[in-house]
Amino acid sequence: MSVRHVWMTALATGAVLLTPLAAAGTASAAVHGSGKVTCFVQSGSGTLLPGLTPAGSPGGVKINFSGKLVTGQCSSAVTKPKGDQVTGGTFSGTGFYDSPPAGGPGSSCANFDGPDVVGKITVTINWTTTGVPIAPTVITYASNPGTVSGSPTDTFLFTNAPPGTATKSGSFASATTPATVKLLTDLPGPTCGAGPFTTFNISNGTIKV
Repeated sequence: MSVRHVWMTALATGAVLLTPLAAAGTASAAVHGSGKVTCFVQSGSGTLLPGLTPAGSPGGVKINFSGKLVTGQCSSAVTKPKGDQVTGGTFSGTGFYDSPPAGGPGSSCANFDGPDVVGKITVTINWTTTGVPIAPTVITYASNPGTVSGSPTDTFLFTNAPPGTATKSGSFASATTPATVKLLTDLPGPTCGAGPFTTFNISNGTIKV
């Protein structure tokens, strides 16, 4: 075997060995951001199961939603990575509501917009930035009462106010910063039509972490 052939074989083998390292570097590029961020919600949509009706049905309510933030309308004081700013992003949430503590169907419009209590809802926010990519923020809400209110349409307001909890991980996970997700929807309020209302649109809102 010639010297040139040995060198080419080694070069090819080296390229194969380097490929996973390059991929790993790309996957781990995002860093955990620190500081505070407030962004406006542009739009989104969601589902409820079972759908809301005046009488409802036994048990709680499963919820899923997702949407995007308004690009260029975020107020961010990012301390790490230094000099980075959040410009927008996307969000998604999944989980369930328990029926009211006093009993009754969780999917009745009057109970959903009222005494229903969050069993567990996890919201993930993926950020877009001006510089270094920032890892997502994940907020898990549990046992939060009265998160749905409004008339003629429902507004969701998830916060870290007791007696419920909001546990953050990932970027902006400091306990001293907010954990607020506010979503304005087109779901009917406590007085609704026949339904069932299984889908909804998100028209506005804010996210603060």
